[in-house]
Amino acid sequence: MLIDWSKIPVAAGMRAGSDRQGICAEKISAVRVVTAPDAQFDGKTHWHDNEQILIMISGTVRLMVDGREFDAHPGDLVFFPPGSRHAAVGAGPEGCVYYELFAPARPDQLPGWVGESVLRFD
Repeated sequence: MLIDWSKIPVAAGMRAGSDRQGICAEKISAVRVVTAPDAQFDGKTHWHDNEQILIMISGTVRLMVDGREFDAHPGDLVFFPPGSRHAAVGAGPEGCVYYELFAPARPDQLPGWVGESVLRFD
């Protein structure tokens, strides 16, 4: 099945200056995140029990994973183990676009979700 992102509703991202679109199947979900260069990052890390993979499409994002900071560039693949404390802490001058894949699926990222989020903050 081909996913046409232009037909998926856009919702606010985790921070001012970012938008997300999400799809969810039974065992995996995917989110497309678009972040402006002037997005507001608070540096707060979070964690969840889902495995997560970030796939960089364009631009640069600065990430923190378990206390280590690094930049992800187009074509990079970043794995977040379950329970890892992580956050996006900055975007490059051109902003960034990336996909996030989650297993098990995260229906809490879909627009209109009224249940509890799986995110936990320290």
